[in-house]
Amino acid sequence: MQFSFPPRSSRGAVMGFTWSQIVMVASGVLCGVTGVNLLVSGHRWAAVGLLLVAAVLWILGLVRLRGRRVTEWLPVIGGTLVQRAGRQDRYRGMVFAAAGGVAEHLDLPGPGAGYRWLPAIAGDGTTHVGLLAHARERTVTAALLCHGANYLLADTAVQEQRLVDWAGVLNILGTEYADLGLVRWALTTRAVPDTGNRAQRYLADRAIDTTSPAYQSLAELTAAAGPSAQRHETFVAVVFDVARMSGEIADAGGGDAAVAAVVLDKLAGIEATVSEAGVSTGGWLSPRAYAAVLRSQFDPADQAELDLRGTNAGVPAGVAPRLAGPAAAETVGWSALRHDSGFSRTLWVAEMPRTLVGATWLTGLYTRVTGRRTVTLVAQPIPAALANLAARREQVARAGDELTKRKLRLVRTAREQEEARSVAQIDREQAAGHTRYRYALLVTVTAATMDALEQDSRTVKRILARAGCEAVTLYGEQDQAFLAGALPLGRGLAPVRGWWAA
Repeated sequence: MQFSFPPRSSRGAVMGFTWSQIVMVASGVLCGVTGVNLLVSGHRWAAVGLLLVAAVLWILGLVRLRGRRVTEWLPVIGGTLVQRAGRQDRYRGMVFAAAGGVAEHLDLPGPGAGYRWLPAIAGDGTTHVGLLAHARERTVTAALLCHGANYLLADTAVQEQRLVDWAGVLNILGTEYADLGLVRWALTTRAVPDTGNRAQRYLADRAIDTTSPAYQSLAELTAAAGPSAQRHETFVAVVFDVARMSGEIADAGGGDAAVAAVVLDKLAGIEATVSEAGVSTGGWLSPRAYAAVLRSQFDPADQAELDLRGTNAGVPAGVAPRLAGPAAAETVGWSALRHDSGFSRTLWVAEMPRTLVGATWLTGLYTRVTGRRTVTLVAQPIPAALANLAARREQVARAGDELTKRKLRLVRTAREQEEARSVAQIDREQAAGHTRYRYALLVTVTAATMDALEQDSRTVKRILARAGCEAVTLYGEQDQAFLAGALPLGRGLAPVRGWWAA
């Protein structure tokens, strides 16, 4: 079974140009014409100034830099400069925070500052479930631990059946649960050093005489194997909109307890749906387990200690929920984020493979890289009515562009033809009952030093390029990108606008 991804749309407001580009180019033309007239009339310096302004406007409107138009870079650069001028590019938490910073509540940097833990106990009366409520966005987030089976070694029929089953999960999440308040979900997979592998745990738990030559030999052997061992952890994070569930919450009595009860009821159904697709689950993360995931992403050096917790009596597993955030974080230059004991860089996969690829097209990202990395796919289901409206609008707009190009005798490129074919294909898939999604694929690379980060980032980019992807470093946005790409919080998609927000 093979797949192909549609190219990113290059169609703008008019003939492939956005309104910002059109305004800048038109302003540049006016400045250029005025400058020429002034030059003819003898006002040399004024003419030179206007011609320079015209050249700058044309560059801003037409030139692309590192995968983006210059007009798209302007808000990013402006926001970053304002952030640094106000010294908001640095974060200090834990003991460095304001009085009582983590005495009672969770403390995360940037957009994560709005999260707080919501008390929630499952139906059995004893199992605690970690729910993160965002006060400003009015959302509730939970994360499901999943254990994947070996897909590569399975028979072809088994592989195809797993894909069909997972497609069913996507449709259920995008229809049934979207109607019940689900606004986003994210699939986050991270590869971390297996510092707590079975051999090390067995040796630590069962050893009686730690002075014998046999113990020393085994300790050296497991220590040498530790750095090369890795484990993969997969989480499905789901985000619910409190406003969409207001009726159910009111019926349940209102307040945090009612919100938790309504969300927990939906989480049980989602876990059953994922399990029916053949994916083994480890349950929804408890507050301490959820906090441990967040904490180990901010402080990779603490991974070994976190893995050993829960194996010794008196040391509970996980982390106290209020201590999930970092002690310190700051942006380094334009392309990296420094946090506690690590440096991270988040890449956005701007272009998916446009040639036919198999279901294992991302395998190299998991098997050919030894560094610490996190791959996150965040998706937002689009209601069927809005998806059909958007597809119809897209087809009408492309038909208008094609007619205009014929009148002007302009060439229609192969990319434009492929985009038009993809729009028609999406329309057919929607007519067949498939759910349409907005999605983004993010890859966060983490290393102990900047030199190691540069090397691992190049390796990841090379593997993505071989898979047919185009990866873009999110310059000036690494603090926000880390929250979206490295943490199972279901973030990373811009708010919907235009027809989507209708």
